[in-house]
Amino acid sequence: MKNYIIRRFFQFIPVLIGVSILIFILMRIVPGDVALMILIGPEGTGEVDPIQLEALRDELGLNRPLPVQYFTWVGGMLKGDFGHSLRTDIPVFDEIRTRFPLTFEIATLTVLLSMSIALPLGIIMAMRQDTWIDYTARIVTIGGLAMPNFWVATLMLLFMVIWFNWIPPLGYEHIWDDPWANFQQVIWGALGLGYLLAAVVARMTRSTLLEVLRQDYIRTAWAKGLRERSVVIRHALKNALLPVVTIVGLQYAALIGGTVIMEQIWNLPGLGQSLIVSINSRDFPMVQALVMLFAIIILFANLVVDLLYAWLDPRVRYG
Repeated sequence: MKNYIIRRFFQFIPVLIGVSILIFILMRIVPGDVALMILIGPEGTGEVDPIQLEALRDELGLNRPLPVQYFTWVGGMLKGDFGHSLRTDIPVFDEIRTRFPLTFEIATLTVLLSMSIALPLGIIMAMRQDTWIDYTARIVTIGGLAMPNFWVATLMLLFMVIWFNWIPPLGYEHIWDDPWANFQQVIWGALGLGYLLAAVVARMTRSTLLEVLRQDYIRTAWAKGLRERSVVIRHALKNALLPVVTIVGLQYAALIGGTVIMEQIWNLPGLGQSLIVSINSRDFPMVQALVMLFAIIILFANLVVDLLYAWLDPRVRYG
């Protein structure tokens, strides 16, 4: 197992190099000049002196050859220096450190809510196959797959405003400062994201559990007179969870970088909101650092999922 983990870490290197080159090139070919945007101001009405514009480009390092810019950026990352935001002049690492806890909180709460609903629902759907319970749950989960999460979040917001004349508290409160206000702010984004994830997990749990329940060893367990709960929980569910773990692990990693729309709708200052603002303002260091962070999280999520396989299924071994 130790050798396997070491090999996987070495496999991270070419993937991260490819991601870094890709995002670096994409940010350079996107239309727009960050130096010009800084000089004209947020309203876009300022006058620009060509000499001042060139001086600012030199100061930001935008006039240097692209290979020099790339290796300077990579060299800084290897030393733990992600540079400064071109938009705010704040160190990129400090801004990420400030915003990451909120995005992590939303993603974690989303997974916890969705799993607490989806796993029992998937088990009930499998055990009561082709009954009214199964059909009703399948309709609800199909709705979760069909409706975009931003549309669900918008409907939730409109419903609360129109029917209850209430919206979540404006202005973000840290969980350690005011837990109740923080919960009121993040729970709605987590519910919007969790509906889709719960739909996927519930349907996958139903499908895999039905497949496992048709195995010979499950028939043997029924023949021995074991109770339904014992057959499902102790014998069938653990094997049925392998594909579910894959989905949840990858979705959790995707949620870290996929809360962009939810943070915009619910006005939450997380990484997603920072990514949108940074892209619009051509803030190269911030966008590049965020993309690299998301890539690292996804790679680690894949590794954790593989390790969970060995725990769930004793037949899986990593040499």
